Amino acid sequence: MQVNGKRFRLTALVLLVIGLVLTVTVNFTDACRLRAVTLDGKPVENWQAKFSMLRSAPLSSQPVDRLAKQLLADADVFKVDVTFKLPGEIDIRTNEFEPVCFVLGQETGKLFGLNSRARLIALDYERIVWEQPVFTGLVTGALHSFCKDPRVVLVLDQLEELRHARADLYRLVDEIDFSEKDFLTVAIAGLPYRLTARADRLNEDFDRFVEFTRNYQTNLTGVERVDLRYDEMIICALSKEEMKRREEEAKEKAKLAADSLKAMD
Repeated sequence: MQVNGKRFRLTALVLLVIGLVLTVTVNFTDACRLRAVTLDGKPVENWQAKFSMLRSAPLSSQPVDRLAKQLLADADVFKVDVTFKLPGEIDIRTNEFEPVCFVLGQETGKLFGLNSRARLIALDYERIVWEQPVFTGLVTGALHSFCKDPRVVLVLDQLEELRHARADLYRLVDEIDFSEKDFLTVAIAGLPYRLTARADRLNEDFDRFVEFTRNYQTNLTGVERVDLRYDEMIICALSKEEMKRREEEAKEKAKLAADSLKAMD
């Protein structure tokens, strides 16, 4: 026990010394003096003229709050991230929002990202996670504007809950169509039919669908839509082609039955 205690004290002392050395190096020497600034991945040649509040001094003394305020004064800048890169660089990133899903603009046909607050953002195709769902049937507006449909934020919050609680199901949500004002139409990977669900109770409707398919051996052949909007029932709507096929099949069975009765007579 005494040996372990000595090792612990020695480790703590070493870490303390390293911390003090780093503090002195960063704050009181030229080793971490600001020498370069990059803006959205590109070097800023005359950074002292462009950002007058920055100076050739230790990184820790740079007024990054004033720097961010200056950048945010630009009408096209909505978010600023400032990172110190040792030994002497400041990296500035603007409008780097993290997409939580995609949206296909109804009026433009272009694919954008949506962040968690329904802000329309540009996509970095090198970093896209394609497992996120696509929203359709929405008027998107200008880049960095917010989707005006109030259902979007509701759905985003529920999808985030689903991603943490049921990642397997979340990854299967291919598309959510907002075209109809009273309900959502959801496409699930691998299913030939669509789900009709409620925007404010989307995860509840998903749970009921999973329970329905797990507990009941229902023949869903020819079904084009499963309506989950009603608490006491689930409606499976057949496609027109399947209804016609079943009608013709019933007629054929009735004919065979009639012919059988005539043969018995």
